[in-house]
Parts: sequence; structure tokens; C-alpha cells
Amino acid sequence: MELHEVEESELEWVVTCRFEPEHQHVYPYDWFFGGPNNTDPRADPRWTPCAYTYYDATLHPVHTTSAPLCDDQAIDEFTLVAGWGLRPHFLAVRRPGEKEVMLPWKYDLTSDVVSEL
Repeated sequence: MELHEVEESELEWVVTCRFEPEHQHVYPYDWFFGGPNNTDPRADPRWTPCAYTYYDATLHPVHTTSAPLCDDQAIDEFTLVAGWGLRPHFLAVRRPGEKEVMLPWKYDLTSDVVSEL
């Protein structure tokens, strides 16, 4: 987690995400982080989570969560959801104030591989 100057006298936090592909999340200077390493952005009361819904191959919802910090984490967690005995195949996201949209990824349970549609 690094502090970067945006414009003169304006700062922001830049956090490198641990999920592939490599990318960064940016937060205002006064953002409050929590968790054991003080790097979890969900501790700030301004945090608004996205809702991720995993669907099976027939487009029936099998699991919904707001835990992932970003789309890449939700994609990475296909394996976690499958490990519960569910059969996820597709993934959709509902961002705050928006309608749900399908993400362009599909999961193959037999090979544990996520690929683009």
C-alpha cells in the first residue's frame, strides 16, 4: 500500500491487488483501512460492496456474496464455491446503483479452469 500525490496537496492510497491480472485499487487519502495488516478497505464506512452471483450451467443462481474486493477475486473464488459442492459455471456482478451484468468468464469444474467467453 503506497501513498501517492495526485495533484498538489492532494493524496490518495494506491493498493496493488494480489489477484491476476496485476492491477491497483485507489482510495482517498482519508480512507480507513482495517484487518490484521491494516490493508482491508472494507473497514471504511464509505465502502459499498458489489454483489457477485455464481450461476450453474443452466443459469440458476447457486451462490451470492459481497465478500470479494474486486471482480478478479470473485473470478478466483470459483474454486472456493465449487469446493462447497456447488456447480458454478458463470459469474455476474451487481455494482452499487447498477443492474446485474454477466462477466465474460466461464468456469469448468472438471479442469478447475476459468476461461473467457
